[in-house]
Amino acid sequence: MIKHKRTTIPILLFIGPAVLVLTIVALFPIMYALFCSFWNWHLHRSTLREFIAFTNYINLFRDVRFLKSLGLTFLFTFLTVGGTIVFGFLLALLVWKPFRGKNLALALMTIPMIMTPVVSALIWKVFLFEANVGLINWLLSLFGIRGPAWIATSPWAFVSIVIVNIWFMTPFVLLIIEAALSGLPKETLEAAAIDGAGYWKRIHYIVLPMLKGTILFILIFRITIDYRTFDIIYTLTGGGPAFDTQLLSLWVYNVALRTFQIGYANAGATVMMVAVGLICFAILVVATRERRERWLSK
Repeated sequence: MIKHKRTTIPILLFIGPAVLVLTIVALFPIMYALFCSFWNWHLHRSTLREFIAFTNYINLFRDVRFLKSLGLTFLFTFLTVGGTIVFGFLLALLVWKPFRGKNLALALMTIPMIMTPVVSALIWKVFLFEANVGLINWLLSLFGIRGPAWIATSPWAFVSIVIVNIWFMTPFVLLIIEAALSGLPKETLEAAAIDGAGYWKRIHYIVLPMLKGTILFILIFRITIDYRTFDIIYTLTGGGPAFDTQLLSLWVYNVALRTFQIGYANAGATVMMVAVGLICFAILVVATRERRERWLSK
């Protein structure tokens, strides 16, 4: 019993500060936002707060602009998460085998990730997406194609924010998958090659199953990041045109800091947090079902 106490106290001393910081930085704001969502709270009339229970949540599902933002957020997250995983995986395959200058190639590929999101968005906005002198429309004009006003017209504005976010976050996926590929057993792949399995068959039947845990981690992590993307979208389009790129993060910003409806904005943020949490939980359940079935069958 005394020995158990001696080992428990150092453990608590090590993890205690981390738990305290997590509580202050993450859990307290979440609980406070949930608390605020049940109140009719206008920032200019903070002393006149009124407890209205679930009224804010009921009004959300009558709010066409909120429902549009919710749908755009899910679509944006699906496209960007899928795009970064696909492109990151293909680039990781490209640099998987050792070659001369591999470290330099990896360093160049990670340039988008080390730039701040605002700077990345400004580069795309000014030098690439600009309607009259942008590089993309200039290249299209060489083939006789008149390029659109990318960030000023629909649906091109939405396409633009998807492209920029994929470009910005793909290096993150690339580095994780490349590290995972480097740790795969070479003997298994060499045996499959000797047995006549082609390159893409080895990728499909050997590499992908071995990377299931890594891809699951990337999927969950990317979902939790992309659904609250703000800086890139705000810099590129500001939520326009006609709210066609107003994702939930911008909706919360506009409602909270432009119309000053703090309670209503927190209700919207809470709905999205719960929805994303349920999606991530469902993905984990489906992904681990096969492992649980194997464990129970033993």
